[in-house]
Amino acid sequence: MQRLIGDIGGTNTRLALVQEGTEWSHMQSFRNDEYDSLEAVIEHYLQSHDAHPDAAALAVAGPVRDDRVRLTNRGWVVDAIGLKRKFSLEYCRVVNDFSAVAMGIPALEGDVLEQLGGDRPNSEAPIAIVGPGTGLGVGGIVPGDGGGRILVTEGGHASLPANDDQQAAILGTLRRRFGHVSRERVISGQGIENLYRALAEIQGLDVEPLSAAEIGEAAAGRDDTLANETLDQFFRFLGAVAGDLALSYGAFGGVYLAGGIVPRYLQRFRDSGFRQAFEAKGRMSEYLKPIPVFVILHEEVELLGLAASLDAREKTVPWPHL
Repeated sequence: MQRLIGDIGGTNTRLALVQEGTEWSHMQSFRNDEYDSLEAVIEHYLQSHDAHPDAAALAVAGPVRDDRVRLTNRGWVVDAIGLKRKFSLEYCRVVNDFSAVAMGIPALEGDVLEQLGGDRPNSEAPIAIVGPGTGLGVGGIVPGDGGGRILVTEGGHASLPANDDQQAAILGTLRRRFGHVSRERVISGQGIENLYRALAEIQGLDVEPLSAAEIGEAAAGRDDTLANETLDQFFRFLGAVAGDLALSYGAFGGVYLAGGIVPRYLQRFRDSGFRQAFEAKGRMSEYLKPIPVFVILHEEVELLGLAASLDAREKTVPWPHL
């Protein structure tokens, strides 16, 4: 069986073909601006590779309802039933991109995971997932018969707490600007930019707005105090939220950090106060000490999850599913 897998974002679409297992080939990226619809992208791709898949699984950056989603920043509607009909597919599934990340986690092993603290994960316990990138994804996996269930949440928009006076001052500054300060307002690419501006305002500094990438570059030499404070606070806020999720889920299966930001600053992450903030939960600190945190270093974990899900379906073996 030939399968089509794809990761559809607001700007780009990545497609690949899977013959068996989770190994894909012919991965190709397309700029969405050059096409009128996802169907046009897929048609171009399949024709160029003379491919005739029997099944497809697509991850889309947006809230999926009944295998259908409208891209937030683009007018495209991605509909599994329509795609199944147009491309003569026996099976087609459309899932949220963070769901695809969750489906890929059980297939990760070796040097694509970096552990920070804790013991070995308990394979029978829940997993928490948090992914700072453009936004902040939050989800989990609850083990059970049939491979378990994926939790698809909007936890990135939950309120962000402060853990000391400095963080309270940061949140006060952001509250005057945004009103509600969600986790995503701080723990994301845009969050790094918000933190930088907030710290500058607190310190009475007149600075030019910088992008998250520029702040990271400024912090790389360790000479830019404001940029360094920004990244330090970013990882402390992330640690606190990851610890909250571990408590909320009972995540002795591990807490997994997805998204592109943490791997980009991996050494800074290792040296940061992340783990201290993760465990700093008063009477529950001892509860959190054995819970491991893993950074996902696999660059296409969404595609891995889609391929693994389709492979498990064909072989009728348990796998985390929606």
